Amino acid sequence: LYKDESNWTDGVLYIDNCLIAAQSTISDAYNIKEGTRVIAGNAFRACTSLTTINIPNSVVSIGSGAFNFCFALTSITIPNSVTCISDYTFNECTSLSSLTLPNTITSIGECAFRNCSTLVSFEIPYSVKSIGKAAFMECRNLTSSITIPEGVTCISDSAFYLCTNIPSITLPPTVTQIGNHAFYDCFSLTSINIPKNVTTIGEY
Repeated sequence: LYKDESNWTDGVLYIDNCLIAAQSTISDAYNIKEGTRVIAGNAFRACTSLTTINIPNSVVSIGSGAFNFCFALTSITIPNSVTCISDYTFNECTSLSSLTLPNTITSIGECAFRNCSTLVSFEIPYSVKSIGKAAFMECRNLTSSITIPEGVTCISDSAFYLCTNIPSITLPPTVTQIGNHAFYDCFSLTSINIPKNVTTIGEY
């Protein structure tokens, strides 16, 4: 499939309604074809010159690591047809400054936004019920207060590790567990509430 050039369109491999892979040389803005349902895991991995991606409303699934190491990606809007931000989806997207998530997202995976170091503000949709390990680790320029939605029961290990500029975090009464290193090195954190239902607070 990879070797047959007829399967590729402008440096991107489509099979039926699935976007399988993009060549690492793809650059600037890219519009995913209308009717695409799936963006495969690691599809745009290491497309280091990709700056903007437009995802159509037809997309229902974005695979793990889909935009991993897209260092130049600056903005993205996830359509409300998507319900999950998979593991490592935007890991190391160090130029990502604008991000919009719909209120259909129910889970944010492990290292989903790790080291998105340019991201200044971020609102976790109220629909989110789980946040994976190191999901926002090293988002050093986040300066907005963070509110964890009701329904989340665990603040996973290293979830906000090295988020050095977050001023406050609000936890819902549904949280029962705070993992290891959850808020490690959050130097600017001045306010946090520990809900009465919390039974475990991890190391550091």
